[in-house]
Amino acid sequence: MDTNKLVYVALELGSSHICGLLAYKDALGRVVPMASRRVESKGSIVHGTIYNIDAASAIAKEIIRDFNQELESSGYSISQVYVSIDCRSLHSLRHIVSHSYDGDGILATEEHVKALEEELLKEQFDGYEILSVLPPYYHVNGRRENSIVGMLCREVRVYYTLLLVRKTYVRLITDLVEKRLRLKLAGILAAPICEAQVILSPGIRQMGCALVNIGADCTTVSVYKEDALELLRVYPVGGSAVTRDLSTLHILREDAEEIKCSRLSAVSEMKDGDSFVEIPSFIGKEAQQIRLLDLNRCAQARMKEIIANVQALVESSGVANRIDGGYIFTGGGCLIGRFNRLLKDMGINDSIQVTSVNDKLFFAEPNTDEFFASPSQYASIVGAIYCATKGCLEVANTVFSPLTEEDEFENEPSKPLRQDEPLHSPSEGRTTRREEYTRDVEEDLYSQSNPMPRKEEKKNKFSLGRVFKDILDVASNTRPEGEEEDEEDEEE
Repeated sequence: MDTNKLVYVALELGSSHICGLLAYKDALGRVVPMASRRVESKGSIVHGTIYNIDAASAIAKEIIRDFNQELESSGYSISQVYVSIDCRSLHSLRHIVSHSYDGDGILATEEHVKALEEELLKEQFDGYEILSVLPPYYHVNGRRENSIVGMLCREVRVYYTLLLVRKTYVRLITDLVEKRLRLKLAGILAAPICEAQVILSPGIRQMGCALVNIGADCTTVSVYKEDALELLRVYPVGGSAVTRDLSTLHILREDAEEIKCSRLSAVSEMKDGDSFVEIPSFIGKEAQQIRLLDLNRCAQARMKEIIANVQALVESSGVANRIDGGYIFTGGGCLIGRFNRLLKDMGINDSIQVTSVNDKLFFAEPNTDEFFASPSQYASIVGAIYCATKGCLEVANTVFSPLTEEDEFENEPSKPLRQDEPLHSPSEGRTTRREEYTRDVEEDLYSQSNPMPRKEEKKNKFSLGRVFKDILDVASNTRPEGEEEDEEDEEE
């Protein structure tokens, strides 16, 4: 791996699991995973929102600690992290800014575009914060354009799509990362937007489509037309609602989840009445058998509710009759049996079920990690890495060079080196002669006062294979200018 290649870290706060991904992008722009973790949220995240920050931070600390252990042999450590969210308060808002110019108009430049966006950012939204502003489109002199730079404009209407989230949740995430993890917050990313980047091609977004993610506690609907987001809404009901419904039949929650994943269907058929599901016994309750037909009817009612709300949300976008790409479903909730049959029964004939990401944007060696054995679980966090722009590592260890008597105190003190700066900079990331000399003196004093030998440092038992071996090799082989000449002089 090139020492100038950026490495990214992302955490996804999901209702069922908190996921972490450590990855970089190769020369083709593909996301290449280096390490991943997927830990049960255990009630710390509800409807995609932090419910218990202590429990959530404990899980996040565990993930970051494991990643730092993986990085230990490379000399890097995590300094900042991206957080991907898909919470119930996340939604899109269309905002229009209009301007008219006298005479023949103006020749639009980048400065005019920035001035329009600055005017937008002055807007206040009660209780909400602008998470991001998506690339706008324009109506110039009555025509739709994707850019106005270089055009003569008399009248301009700019159609911005804003992503809003509650301010209280932004403060919670900031507290989680900066105060509890003691890291910098590289950015808060909207998981549905990131997911769309690695699942939908520009052509599909141009045709128009509805991307639906049925998660544990939330179902997210993103509608695209002409490569622009028309609507983003989060419906606070997901696949875990089926599990809760089953638990009302005197079934333990964990047994209900297992039955849902292995036996249930979204459409009930009369032949299901001939099959029975054995419910394990628990304290005060004997083992029982329930007809599969009754369980499927329970699941069908809940799944029909979810799909009906998806249809209503798509209709509210105003482009429902023009999404030629149809519906695209992803997420664990759409893995239930006979799901496509339910869609057809409810009038959604043109639909696709996606359980992985575009292989042109993602690359993982076979059997790299069990986390990637279930493709539907990693699309949004891979999308977060794909959308990340800031390197998330910093140099943790320094690279030492041999001392000579002549240039013992020659170099100036080194500055801290971040991971997104070149490692081979001659004045950064390297211990100075004065610092090495001080270290040697201190070790001599220590050995005189304490005759017992120091314990050997614990070797790192983790390895990232070829990825970080390249980093370490290049770093350790980087020598100061003139060092080879010094060594030749010493040999003479």
